[in-house]
Amino acid sequence: MPFVELTLSGDEASAEADGAILERWTTAVRGAGDPCLLLNARGLIAATSPTARELLGLAEGVDGSGRGLIDGLLRLVDFTVAQGTLADWELERIPPLQALSSGALARGLLRIAVRQTVYTLDAVSTPLRSGEHLCGSLTFFNRC
Repeated sequence: MPFVELTLSGDEASAEADGAILERWTTAVRGAGDPCLLLNARGLIAATSPTARELLGLAEGVDGSGRGLIDGLLRLVDFTVAQGTLADWELERIPPLQALSSGALARGLLRIAVRQTVYTLDAVSTPLRSGEHLCGSLTFFNRC
């Protein structure tokens, strides 16, 4: 009986390339003096700089924990006086996630509540690519 074997080595190779690219960015982000955040292609936190953790109110062990920004780690609020919780569709449009979904540079203002204080952040996010496909996003924050 004839036997046909199909090997998808390209997928394995691209996954390895993605991992290598994210690992290089992880090292850079963890050592950065500026507040920055690295998400993988699934929107999970791959790395944060110490200043980003302080600014966003994130715990030390958040890097590589398998958690996403909008699964309860951050309390993002709207720009009203009431400081209401953002709707799901608004959460998906914050710059770090927008860069992943659009594959393009994303910029926007965020209001975040950290330890009973609400403040505004300017966020600029860029998609990271491995060849033709997206492997993550890198975001820099500035407190307004």
